[in-house]
Amino acid sequence: MSESRNNYIGIIKYWAAYSVLMLHVTGFWRTYRGYYMAVEMTYDRVVFFTPVVMFIAISGYLTAASLDRSSSVKNFLIKRAKRIYIPLWVSAVVYLVGYLIVARDLIDISIVPWFITYLLGIAYSPSCLDSFATGSANGVLWTVTVLIELYAISALLWKALKKIPFKFWLCLILPILAIVNVLCEYLVGHSGSVVSQIMERLFFPYAVFFFLGFAFYLHRDRLKYLTPYLVLVPAFTVLFIFLFKLPDYGYYTGILRGLCSALFAVAAGSWSPESIGDHGAAGILDRIASFDFTYEIYLYQWLVFNIFIHMGMFERIEWYEKWLPAGIAVIVALVMHIAVVRLPRIFVRDIIKK
Repeated sequence: MSESRNNYIGIIKYWAAYSVLMLHVTGFWRTYRGYYMAVEMTYDRVVFFTPVVMFIAISGYLTAASLDRSSSVKNFLIKRAKRIYIPLWVSAVVYLVGYLIVARDLIDISIVPWFITYLLGIAYSPSCLDSFATGSANGVLWTVTVLIELYAISALLWKALKKIPFKFWLCLILPILAIVNVLCEYLVGHSGSVVSQIMERLFFPYAVFFFLGFAFYLHRDRLKYLTPYLVLVPAFTVLFIFLFKLPDYGYYTGILRGLCSALFAVAAGSWSPESIGDHGAAGILDRIASFDFTYEIYLYQWLVFNIFIHMGMFERIEWYEKWLPAGIAVIVALVMHIAVVRLPRIFVRDIIKK
């Protein structure tokens, strides 16, 4: 059984995907419309726990679970490749067609290497789109690039990783990775834009959050009795940071806030209602996990934002219409995923059974 079922992992994943979506909606609103109280309140809610960090930590947890269940590392890599690349290739075609339509006057030969790198899962923007909307072809693709690297490293080191004692994770590996995160921020702060762009696509600064989730799965039996504390302590710590505006240094987000976001995500997500005999709620969570479209929400949202910005819709829509960009992005993701990915799989599976 999937480790994302009968627990809150599915809900946490949807919250993280929604938060990233609304983080961008509110960010673009700020850029094109300025200050608005409702926008600021939404922004504060979705960034309380750093959403991308939550997603990375959950990915670490689920990667360890998948490796643990797989018959071999090769089997794990095949499953991961199908999950990552099939939707990615579909979205690459959608993005290409979209830009050939809405940015046709700007397109040149630089779109070719962009398309190839997109198919490989490498974040990159063609020079011909530098002046189009956000200036980025897909501003969230870097997360896919980083996760592909972390999947490969996890598979390569799986036999060694699963033997590491809990105290080594807690006292050595995770602290070292946390220091690496802080050093990456220092390096970027004292280097040029090229180093910054390269660092954004490398796994080093994000490894601490991924392997926190990874280690949590490996030692979940030891930690399950501490779940209430591992949920409440990070929540109150982040609240304390927000209320008193405490300094927090680190790459992408403050390291303390990032660790709290990662720990909260895997601790809250891994808890199951079945542990208190609530099988009804567990069944509902199982159904939520069986319809996981969070990856597609990540993949397609940026094309929608680019089109909205190109059409000047952020300047025209009012805040009561704030759900329009998010709604369209989600609808596009669901329709594309169901029509182009899920339905063909079901069709092929039925043919094989016959």
